[in-house]
Amino acid sequence: MNDSTKEIVEYLRSITWKEGVVVEYSPSEPIHFIFKWLVNVSRKFTENVLVLDILDILPMIKLSLEVAGEDTSFMDTLDVIKGGGSINVGRIIGYLDPYQDPTVYMAHYMRILREYYKEHRNVVYFIFGVEKLVHLRERREEFELYITNYMRYVLGNEDRIGVYFINKNIATDAFRLQAEEAASRVLEISHEKGILKVSIKKSPRLEDHGKEFKIPFEDLLLSEV
Repeated sequence: MNDSTKEIVEYLRSITWKEGVVVEYSPSEPIHFIFKWLVNVSRKFTENVLVLDILDILPMIKLSLEVAGEDTSFMDTLDVIKGGGSINVGRIIGYLDPYQDPTVYMAHYMRILREYYKEHRNVVYFIFGVEKLVHLRERREEFELYITNYMRYVLGNEDRIGVYFINKNIATDAFRLQAEEAASRVLEISHEKGILKVSIKKSPRLEDHGKEFKIPFEDLLLSEV
């Protein structure tokens, strides 16, 4: 593990319970390796990892890892809220219909979360595909505000950290900017010649703004972080 990788691990460990973190990526990034690596980091300090899987993103992550020859058994122990799609991965704790009326959808979603949080403390919550929901709605601008208001549900709660993966190529500019505003930290991911670059766009500490960490792809394969 090189020095820059150690630095980003230390930065991630500085994230406190009650924060919301936005991770912006493009489809060409190795998000399957990034997710597995982040789960490994998370499980150093909690066993409670929850995933919101909207429209089968998690199965695609699992397939990509399998094709790469990686062990995907860790995914069998993930608690998962399934938002549409047809392929189940992990332990499904609830189902959502992304085509429901937004009020009904969000009320059902919040019931699932409240029940889960009653039984689990110190939860790292990974959210995939929220930007896709916006495109399913006729009143897109209204739904963008609706979703980002609920993103704030994580902020201030001492028992969880929310990690929102947002595909920059799918998200509307308005949704992305509102998500950035709602989060306590914003990380942007890119890569070049076998190096993953993590740029800090927003952080509670002024000295972190503009920092960039460079992680060799081989470091993402390490089981010890």
